[in-house]
Amino acid sequence: MVTILFHSTIFGPIHSRRLGSSLGVNLSPNDGKICSFDCVYCEAGYNSQGPGTTGFPARDDVKKQLEEKLKSMSQAGDRLDVITFSGNGEPTLHPCFEDIINDTIEVRDRYYPSAKVSVLCNSTRLDRPDVNRALRRVDNCILKLDSALTPTMRLIDQPGSPQFTCERLIPQLAQFGDQCIIQTMMLRGNHNGKHIDNT
Repeated sequence: MVTILFHSTIFGPIHSRRLGSSLGVNLSPNDGKICSFDCVYCEAGYNSQGPGTTGFPARDDVKKQLEEKLKSMSQAGDRLDVITFSGNGEPTLHPCFEDIINDTIEVRDRYYPSAKVSVLCNSTRLDRPDVNRALRRVDNCILKLDSALTPTMRLIDQPGSPQFTCERLIPQLAQFGDQCIIQTMMLRGNHNGKHIDNT
């Protein structure tokens, strides 16, 4: 069953309790899900639904669609607090992620210079220099850490890589210092016969 949330690259704006008026950017396919985690609580569903057929949106298309939306919103006098990278999977998996962040900042500065750029990131690619540079450029770098204990993290997030551990991740998060926000989903319950509790 396909449960992906977003069928376009640019969506919204929507009202975010945390971030305000938020224009979304989905760097995953519009008809599938691509993620390096398979979290038990993911609102976009499990990875088993497949990556779809549309593939990653092209960098130029992302910039064009974003600019068109920001221009029309600006002309209408609409409020915008934040441009948020989220969507049907992990945004940093896009092969042009750093370039897209640079494009976004350029277009943001033209139409909504006071709006922030946020990225909801699952932290699996912090070891990549291009991803690391891009995340340090955004206003709200929101990085996931669902548990500081590897067995619990693996039960909740179900990472695709067996090498992904908290022992590896936490020092990477620490390097960001006050340049990031740590996001944790607190949950307790049973999934596939295993008890999960990070509370």
